[in-house]
Amino acid sequence: MSRAPVILLIDDNQDDREFYSQRLAISCPEFEVVQAATGQEGLSYCNRQRVDCVVLEIALPDISGLEVLVKLVPRTWNPDIPVIVLTRIANRFLWEAALKNGAQAALYKPMTSGDMLDKAILKAMARIRREGKRALAAKEDSREQTDCLESAISFAVEWANLGGG
Repeated sequence: MSRAPVILLIDDNQDDREFYSQRLAISCPEFEVVQAATGQEGLSYCNRQRVDCVVLEIALPDISGLEVLVKLVPRTWNPDIPVIVLTRIANRFLWEAALKNGAQAALYKPMTSGDMLDKAILKAMARIRREGKRALAAKEDSREQTDCLESAISFAVEWANLGGG
């Protein structure tokens, strides 16, 4: 039996956490939604447990949500965990900064339903899985090329030592 996808909702606003947790429970009951009220609490949870997606508010009481994002997604070109920014801050430049720093989507709370968040989460998790598979395939191709090159070098050295070259 496979485990339920774990969605970590990091938001200092308890009403917002409850609202989106309830909406996700309705729209996607197979999710296990876990809540954190601070950035540090969320990071600590991610260090202890496997998380399949993080939904992150930018305005947090202890550290910036962007700082949390950078710690969760240190390699923006190949993230291991999808992060969805869901914020009450209406600032296009902040949303763009989140996307440039590895967020898979940036959503504005007053305009985001539970269904919209559910779709963003599913899309982000699918994208990370696809990119992970591509990265693994590229790594395997690179390993095969390295093995082939090493074999060719060994053959050339052996051939030269036998006086063939």
